[in-house]
Amino acid sequence: MGERDEQSAVEPRADTVDSGADRAEPQLQPVIEAMATLRRRCPWSSRQDHQSLEKYAREETDELIVALEDFTSAPTAENQSAVVEELGDVFYQVLFHSALLDESSGHAYGHSLGSIIDGLEAKLIRRHPLAFTDDSGDEIASLEDVEREYRRIKAEEKAAAPGEDRTR
Repeated sequence: MGERDEQSAVEPRADTVDSGADRAEPQLQPVIEAMATLRRRCPWSSRQDHQSLEKYAREETDELIVALEDFTSAPTAENQSAVVEELGDVFYQVLFHSALLDESSGHAYGHSLGSIIDGLEAKLIRRHPLAFTDDSGDEIASLEDVEREYRRIKAEEKAAAPGEDRTR
C-alpha cells in the first residue's frame, strides 16, 4: 500500500482508474508463462482437467464471497487485502481453465485468456451503451434508464440464436 493511510486505501475513487501509480500496467504474459510452467512441470497441475477443478472454482468463489462480506461490514485495509487475495484465487481458476482450453484446441497459452478479456470488454460496452455513448459528455444516465436498457439488452442476447457471436 505504500505511504497511503488505511482510510484512503479503502475509499472508492469513481473518477480515476488505479493503474498502480508506482508500478507499470498489469502484465499478463508472466502469469500466463507461470501457468504454462505449472502445466508442464507440476505433477498436481499437469493432472488436472475442467472436471477435477470444478470443486476448487466453487471453493474459491465461496471464499471470495466471505471476504467481500467481511469487507462490506468492515472496510479495513486487512479486509481489502483479503478480497484482493481471494480475487487472485478466482483469477487463478480462470487462468487454469483458459490454459486447459488452449491445450485442447492447440492454441498457444494465453489465447483463450485473451478471448475472455476481449469478450468481457465487448460485453461491458455492449451492455452499457448509456455509459459509452459519444454524446453524453460527463452527464450520467439515471439508474432507471440504465436498468431498463440493461434488461432490454439481456433479453435480446437471450433471444439470439445459440452459437451466435454475441461479442459484437
